[in-house]
Amino acid sequence: MGQNTHRKKVIGASLILICAMVYWIATGVKNTSIRHFSPDQLILNATSVDQKGIQVDGVICEGSSRWKASELELTFAVRDLQDTAQVKVISTGMVRPDNFHDGGNVFVEGIYDADKNLIRATKVQTKCASKYENAEPDNSSKRAQTGKEI
Repeated sequence: MGQNTHRKKVIGASLILICAMVYWIATGVKNTSIRHFSPDQLILNATSVDQKGIQVDGVICEGSSRWKASELELTFAVRDLQDTAQVKVISTGMVRPDNFHDGGNVFVEGIYDADKNLIRATKVQTKCASKYENAEPDNSSKRAQTGKEI
């Protein structure tokens, strides 16, 4: 009977460890999952994502950006495409992204403070508009067919 008791203890301990690991993984994924918003959607869901990780896509508001190079501090506001909502952003300890300019497209990831309507950014990335627009049509095939410049 000693061997049977030992086997039950090993199985019991294994089940406890497996349950603990599943719990840690589930809570870890829940706490680190990041929700994606536009600025207007973020404001509508402000209380549910307060002090949580979020991602926001939008446009840098005209006249809102301030860069303090000596402190590596970038502040700006991001708005939705319709300009119905704005969210303030502060990024510290990172260099200003290439192509960063008022009116440009931006992707921000960070922790949202609903009381201040502020994202403390952990990532700021600009998007080059030309990458997302349709390319100019290539007229070389028409030129070859007609032999004329279009």
